[in-house]
Amino acid sequence: MRSDTITALSSAAGRGAISVVRMSGPDAVRILSECFSRADRLEHARMVLGTLDAVQLRDRVMAVVFYAPDSYTGEDVAEVHCHGSPEIVDAIIRRFISLGARHAEPGEFTRRAFENGKMSLDEAEAVGDLINAQSTAAANAAYDGMRGALHTALRGVYDKLLALAGEMTAALDYPEEDVEMRTSAQALPVVEECKKEIAALIASYGTGEKLRGGVKVAIVGLPNAGKSSLLNRLLGRERAIVTANAGTTRDTIEESYEYKGVLFTLVDTAGVRETSDEAEAAGVKRSALAARTAHIVLRIIDLAAPVVLPVETTGIVIDVYNKTDIAEGGGDEGVSALTGKGIRELKERIYKAAMGDKVSVSGVTVTNARHYTLLLEAMEELGHAENAFAGDAIDLASAAVAGALSAIGGITGANATEDVLGDIFSRFCVGK
Repeated sequence: MRSDTITALSSAAGRGAISVVRMSGPDAVRILSECFSRADRLEHARMVLGTLDAVQLRDRVMAVVFYAPDSYTGEDVAEVHCHGSPEIVDAIIRRFISLGARHAEPGEFTRRAFENGKMSLDEAEAVGDLINAQSTAAANAAYDGMRGALHTALRGVYDKLLALAGEMTAALDYPEEDVEMRTSAQALPVVEECKKEIAALIASYGTGEKLRGGVKVAIVGLPNAGKSSLLNRLLGRERAIVTANAGTTRDTIEESYEYKGVLFTLVDTAGVRETSDEAEAAGVKRSALAARTAHIVLRIIDLAAPVVLPVETTGIVIDVYNKTDIAEGGGDEGVSALTGKGIRELKERIYKAAMGDKVSVSGVTVTNARHYTLLLEAMEELGHAENAFAGDAIDLASAAVAGALSAIGGITGANATEDVLGDIFSRFCVGK
């Protein structure tokens, strides 16, 4: 437990109906009691209406306390739900500081929750993901992480490897017992099982990355193929300027829509053609860059003048035959950006291409790049352990298993360094 008490605004900054000021630490309840008119009514997890005296001003507030360890941080916590004026919030925080609190640092409330054993590091990171979620799918994935989905999946692997490490320690410490061959024979199935479970988590990252950050969809094609019209139709509103003149779009335009809970960011690009216009040429270069970095590329083909444009990309290319309202063809891939025909089906095609048939693997989806990197590291170490066991090299296997345990511990926080913790929690808002 920390020895000091921290305070900060925990709701969004700015004016609003209600603001929430939080304190955490050994003096949180005392500080609140010294300036709250009905301190005698305060009890665990019960909101009390009263007046808070902030010296410069007073406000009618709702106050609540949570006693350690049954609080968010694991410490005594006090919260004041006041009227949402920045002047009122600032006066209350100044009052709390004058009575012994200090300003909280970014993410310090959640860091204290981690340090006091209220959540693992991966669960703490999911709190930040939930706050920053920009789609329903991202919010749901973050909620699963916050409730310990990944931690639970890794706990079984960690425990198996920890038990295996203990067996190897015995084999190395008591060589006269001649247990090396027996340990190797028993260890290989355990390592293979752990590799299988980690591989499933690794495989989920491609989907998880899109759940968390959304799917980038570049719209490319020749001038006047209907790219901007298609963007407007997919968005359901007029965002891009549409004219009959070729080269109207000279720069990339980005806008997003949500489909089945997933955020899709459309990038409307300049029509690809040779041009002496400097601005349009710059737009064409940006079109190529957008295609190369997109998850999905919609290659728009004008049915009235069907030309299939070559596309350089690491993503998935979906051919979209536009203008079925004036020309025949396209089959199931035909749409009309003008009338809206085929747009609903196109959205479904984009979704399936990006997400596949599933949005999770074994109920757990890895969405965090740091976790993904550490899982790859754990998998590599288990590969080394497997090779070492096959050759009955227990000392080498022991080192590899220790490396895998270290990588998994880096995800859960079992052995996270101060630098890692500082970097993670510095990205949080002050009040969380």
